[in-house]
Amino acid sequence: MIKNKLLIRQLKKANISNEEHILPQNFLKFLTLIESAYDDMDNNIYRLEHTLEVSLNELRDLNANLEKKIELEVEKNRKKDVKLFNQSRSASMGEMIANIAHQWRQPLSAISTTATSMLLQLELNIAKDEEVRESFDHIIEYTSFLSQTIDDFRGFLKIDEEVDDFDITKIIDKTRNIIKSVYTQNQIHIIYNKPKGKFRAKGMSNALAQVFLNILNNSKDAFVNHDIQDKKVFISLEVEDNENVIYIKDTAYGIDENIIGKIFDPYFTTKHQSQGTGIGLHMSRNIVERSFDGSITAYNTEFDYENKTYKGACFKVCIPSMNK
Repeated sequence: MIKNKLLIRQLKKANISNEEHILPQNFLKFLTLIESAYDDMDNNIYRLEHTLEVSLNELRDLNANLEKKIELEVEKNRKKDVKLFNQSRSASMGEMIANIAHQWRQPLSAISTTATSMLLQLELNIAKDEEVRESFDHIIEYTSFLSQTIDDFRGFLKIDEEVDDFDITKIIDKTRNIIKSVYTQNQIHIIYNKPKGKFRAKGMSNALAQVFLNILNNSKDAFVNHDIQDKKVFISLEVEDNENVIYIKDTAYGIDENIIGKIFDPYFTTKHQSQGTGIGLHMSRNIVERSFDGSITAYNTEFDYENKTYKGACFKVCIPSMNK
């Protein structure tokens, strides 16, 4: 009994029953049917091979186009990141200039006042040697402060900074020095108990300083916008699960829960267009995640300090520890 489905179909076409024996007079006819069946099968295989070849060519073309599309998208994203980075640098440069102006205003005024007073005393011939020396000492002290300010700001916006092993406590100190005058002018008090020991990390230290500066500037803006009187910012540093964890929290009532999930998005800002670009926190996240393989999160918190309860935003920055 024949079981091949293709032959069975051919036998039915020829009105030859599958149940009966093949009679001699039908044998040649049966061979013809077999040849026809194999021809059909060969044609089907050819069509399948041709279809497969066409599909493979289409797949190759699709892969080639996909690679080109991926390259184009990667290049677009790279250009977008460069654009965001440059915009962030420009915004930071403006902030740096403002900070330098605040840092220099008082010592420059003191130098001018001291020099004018000494010149007047010399013209009136009432200057004493001891007072002259003391005035010169003050001027030298002020110029030393100005020089230290330049050292603090130098390299802060350097794009080609090299990856290095550094101590995070020094970066926090550096950032505090940079923003000190702005915070003093706005009557914002920083509470920071510097921990003992070293908190080592590897990466671009100035980039991390920019992250801290962005967070501190956001706190300053929140204080100003909410017209808060008791303005405090708390900075703490500790090691958790082999990570350096920096907490920066303020007393500015926190971030609106409706937008807190968007603050790290590019170009998202609650400030007026003339006051903010919305890229500071976005670039901060890129720096922490890409340059340090770390993480940055923000949440609202309530805490007590000196028998008083405060509410504000807390930024948690985690950087892998390099301590042995």
